[in-house]
Amino acid sequence: MNGAELKLVPALDDKSSEQDLLLIAGLEQTEPKQEAPSRLIKPPDLVIAPDRDARYRPPGEITRQVLDRIAQRAAFAKALPTTLVVVAHPDDEAIGAGGLLGGLADAVVAHVTDGAPRDEHYAQSKGFLTREEYARARRREVANALSHVGITPDRCRGLGYVDGEASLQLLELVFDVAELMDEVRPDIVLTHPYEGGHSDHDATAFAVHLACGILRRDSVPAPVVFELTSYHNFSGTRRVLSFLPFIGSDEATIRLTETEQHLKRRMYDEFASQKQVLERFPIGIERFRPAPRYVFTKAPHEGQLDYERFCSIITGAEWRHNAGKALEALRTRRRRFIQTPGIAQPFRHKSR
Repeated sequence: MNGAELKLVPALDDKSSEQDLLLIAGLEQTEPKQEAPSRLIKPPDLVIAPDRDARYRPPGEITRQVLDRIAQRAAFAKALPTTLVVVAHPDDEAIGAGGLLGGLADAVVAHVTDGAPRDEHYAQSKGFLTREEYARARRREVANALSHVGITPDRCRGLGYVDGEASLQLLELVFDVAELMDEVRPDIVLTHPYEGGHSDHDATAFAVHLACGILRRDSVPAPVVFELTSYHNFSGTRRVLSFLPFIGSDEATIRLTETEQHLKRRMYDEFASQKQVLERFPIGIERFRPAPRYVFTKAPHEGQLDYERFCSIITGAEWRHNAGKALEALRTRRRRFIQTPGIAQPFRHKSR
């Protein structure tokens, strides 16, 4: 795949879009070059080229090779590079990649939020007295689910953001994800697409893409970004387990075997508090693709976003405004892990 062919819908051909992309790319140019630290893991037969735009346009032969290996689902531990999964909520990894994770016991899985909205009435509707009790339950659920695919608690991380609030803490989240990548040193990172399905999903995608830019700016090896599916509002209808279309984007589809479906069902069963949510997501297939070249200050698609249909807390326009502020702060920043006050504002709970 030629990354130059990747095109956002609507097309990336106007002046403001070009400025947004240049702004993001500029993160890599604001610091003097330093000697890059050695990689912790060098997977055989797969070399990620270190060109500075690899976050947006990884070499086509590399992305195709990874997609082919995903589709074959054979000897994952030897065939696939070191993997970090960064998702918004406990259970997103099971929905989007439960089958794949069955062969990736060495993967590290990170959750941006603790899965518990701030409003304690939501926790009480799930049978818990407090938000904190609900968050602990969700943590137990995901640990039990991941144990079915051999991922131990030491390979499961939580960044601790409140469910629904990641989109108003974008700057902090970018640096948290950058620190995680710097620690794990993955060759690929698997995360959400930018599709307007959930504000936390979009915030996670934003943080992963911008964290890669920060690492490259500081001469630290950055991973190639791949995506798993979740859901979005396409032409007025919620669609699950499919991507919004992007011209030039290849994808791999896994049709899970009966054994793999049984394993994924066992993962689902561990999420007792999310039973009604998970019923919406079939277990027969999973899809993956290299991340397209997003402009986060533009809507991911025309019309109403999925989270706008149910959420009175934040609109797509407000989300994009926050993204623009975070991008501008990152563009002018000279040091990597220093926060700029005033980016995030407290807000009322958005339920999932």
